[in-house]
Amino acid sequence: MEYQKYTPEGWYDEVKPITRETLDMALINGDIMEARVTKCDHNYNLHLDFGSDAKGIIPREEIEAINVDETGFPKPNICVSKVNKIVQFKVKDITKDDIFVLSRRLVSEDALSWIKTDLKEGSIVDRNSKKY
Repeated sequence: MEYQKYTPEGWYDEVKPITRETLDMALINGDIMEARVTKCDHNYNLHLDFGSDAKGIIPREEIEAINVDETGFPKPNICVSKVNKIVQFKVKDITKDDIFVLSRRLVSEDALSWIKTDLKEGSIVDRNSKKY
């Protein structure tokens, strides 16, 4: 089997705690990470649990690359459906309040680009067929 560049989010049942240092390095390197969503707030932003003292948020506009409404924002039900799920993200920034700003949209865009440009006929791609 060819190397699979992108694994489906939630591929693993558990995620390891993520430290502030790991998040800082991911911001620099553009690494893809996973963590569990703990909350969808009233503005439809996702809040993540790193299992450490670091805090992270995926703003509504960074939740999806597809499935957006006519204003360009993901539909509210997408945010709500992610609570208690493990999601993938890239670190985009850190606020002055030490909250890491994350993006699922960037991961989706990278994966779609890989599918369109690098994936060849006959390639075997594993998928996540688990139910939560």
